[in-house]
Amino acid sequence: MAMTPKTDLGEMSAVELSALFAAGKASPVEATRAALDRIERFDPLVNAFAHVVPEAALAAARESEARWARGEPRGPLDGAPTTIKELTAVIGIPWRRGSNLTDTAPSTREILIVKRLRAAGAVILGTTTSPEFGWKGVTHGPAFGNTLNPWRTDRASGGSSGGAAVAAALNMGVLHEGSDGAGSIRIPGAWSGVFGIKPTFGWVPADAPTPLMELAHRGPLTRTVEDSALFLNAVTGPSPEALYGDCPAGVPDWTAAAKGEVRGLRIGYSRDFGYARVAPDVAAAVERAARRLAEMGAVVEEVDPGFASPLEALRVLWFAAESVTVDQFARTKADRARMDPGLVAIAEIGRRFTAQELLAAERVRSELKVTMARFHERHDVLLSPTMPITALPAGIDFPEGEGMTDWTDWSPFTYPFNMTGQPAVSVPCGFDAGGLPIGVQFVAARFHDDLVLRLAAAYQAAHPEAFPAAPVIA
Repeated sequence: MAMTPKTDLGEMSAVELSALFAAGKASPVEATRAALDRIERFDPLVNAFAHVVPEAALAAARESEARWARGEPRGPLDGAPTTIKELTAVIGIPWRRGSNLTDTAPSTREILIVKRLRAAGAVILGTTTSPEFGWKGVTHGPAFGNTLNPWRTDRASGGSSGGAAVAAALNMGVLHEGSDGAGSIRIPGAWSGVFGIKPTFGWVPADAPTPLMELAHRGPLTRTVEDSALFLNAVTGPSPEALYGDCPAGVPDWTAAAKGEVRGLRIGYSRDFGYARVAPDVAAAVERAARRLAEMGAVVEEVDPGFASPLEALRVLWFAAESVTVDQFARTKADRARMDPGLVAIAEIGRRFTAQELLAAERVRSELKVTMARFHERHDVLLSPTMPITALPAGIDFPEGEGMTDWTDWSPFTYPFNMTGQPAVSVPCGFDAGGLPIGVQFVAARFHDDLVLRLAAAYQAAHPEAFPAAPVIA
């Protein structure tokens, strides 16, 4: 059955808007106003934005409109309504980082990923919410409150790029910058029902100092794989400003890389990595995704990826890094009282780790890299659930009475690939019995992001999932 053509600019993707701009059938100013209208209507119900800058956005849109009118656009992203995660500095917007201890004055600096988006003509609408300093996989905290799931507002959006994921689900803008230190793009992507990619570490140069160092990736959340590929075209590539990691000189055209057959791709399918407990509805949806890929011609084999849970090593690296952040901003007991108590608690643990324990954790990380490199000699892509459960109730860090001590207990599938630096994506693959989204994760070898993009784009084209027309109030 033929699909009804879209007529609402606020419902369109970056690819669709670009085609309309090129044909003179719509303008970046109209698209920006449509995105701002959706923010005005939807955001009070979900709290996805830390700051919205309509005047600056419309001024940038008018400049973009003039470039399109002259036949001189900067590329297909020129005029695309875009958001930036609040952990990322943006000139003219307070860089609060989800904290009450940071400067409330507008930032006078921004980092390379924002500069590259601006150079591509992206129109920045504002900044999206994060937990305090991005420390956990849900998005609630002292500065901006609770960001809610668009599919059920009594549920969590996921985090730490929760605002970005919710903005993507509701199309409050078409491109949404996020960051991922242990799953912070893929967790909210899965729980909010959108696509998210954590690219190979290095493709997006890390020019901002962070104690997480090579754990901390940046990438997009979007409704479509195509839009994320456009985003990556704008922001990837080497830079002398990179503080960590390396980037190959030859950068693919990600839009082209996202196209092609999946026939013959060797997929290793792991239900649980040998150590995770997965909810039945999630397991069934991911099993169906694996069957569908086999029907599309991929060679799907059930496998054990071959590593034990690296959670304790991750916690050493993560908690030690958070102790540095807390000590930087909270110099007194009164300061710490104004912070998220969960962040203060893990920082206290991290402060006690020894240099020997840190080195032991780095050894686990190094050995995991080797294990996965060997895995990818046999399999092009690893397939797993993105999350073992659907969205938690809003406002909690972890469920009570289930033996958990921290949010990392409920996200076993994401953080291993921050430790290895591999590309990993979450693609919507269904809903649970309560109507909450489920995501499937694809992981490829380092700098083989083309494989996860191609697989995700083909899967999404063959089996698209719905997006919410408006927040579902619960």
